[in-house]
Amino acid sequence: MPILRIVVLTVLLMATPALLIAQPFLVSDPYPAKEVQPTKFVVTIGGKSFDVVPEKNPDGSSFLKYDLSRLPDGIHTVKVKAVNSALKQESPEVSLPLQKTGSKVTRARDEGEKLAPSRTFPGYIRQ
Repeated sequence: MPILRIVVLTVLLMATPALLIAQPFLVSDPYPAKEVQPTKFVVTIGGKSFDVVPEKNPDGSSFLKYDLSRLPDGIHTVKVKAVNSALKQESPEVSLPLQKTGSKVTRARDEGEKLAPSRTFPGYIRQ
């Protein structure tokens, strides 16, 4: 019986990180290590702002990683800006409409937004 408990406990401990990582996240491209790094990101959802500390890569670059799992289902507008408090600099705010259904988060399309063509023809047709 003690061996069964150890096996079950081991499986639970191994599966828990996978469950914690499998959440929907808002992730930015990394800011290169040799450029000005943000000291925080300001994420605004539904009029509420949250300061988010950047995640660091081993190469020194940093990026935004914000957990969206606590959002209620529906369409949300997320606004994000990068801030460097030491240099008193901030990026322009970027707005992103998102649709959340259960644990799935996708980009919602604005009515006025036009989608780029899915195929292009780089040549011409001779007649």
